[in-house]
Amino acid sequence: QRLCPRISEGEVRMLMVKDKLHVIIHKKPESGLSAVGGNSVYTYYEPGSPEYADLEAKFLGTDIPQLRVALGIQNEPLPLLWTADFIPMDGAIPGTTEYVVGEFNCSCVGISKFQAVCGGVKTLKDVPYADYVEASKLTDLMGQTAIEILEEQAQAQMKGAGVN
Repeated sequence: QRLCPRISEGEVRMLMVKDKLHVIIHKKPESGLSAVGGNSVYTYYEPGSPEYADLEAKFLGTDIPQLRVALGIQNEPLPLLWTADFIPMDGAIPGTTEYVVGEFNCSCVGISKFQAVCGGVKTLKDVPYADYVEASKLTDLMGQTAIEILEEQAQAQMKGAGVN
């Protein structure tokens, strides 16, 4: 932990659906070591929450466009569901906090509000109603966004074929 001494404060996850920020999750480790592995207390923040407004604005407005250019994917859709996890670090100005990316994930992103029933014998019927409603907002957005992506690709193919 010497390279990221503030990891014990947790990670800040930006949960994205394509280019839309769905929720910000502060994952605070219960053991005080690292938020990796699921032994964390999750606190959820809506986009625009003052606690992470600066990080959100920089990530969405500056970082993502720069990363897309650097990776050569500026003309490609972002993944349907993906995350960026940030670790706090001391800012250049004493008493301030900056964030470093710990990881990007688009291959195995969980839906946090359904996490308690993953594996074993529990099913979606065992998810508390409030969590089910919140998770359904995410899955609904994913479905709507998937349809948008398919429609955009179909339009691009029709244009490429000279069909109006």
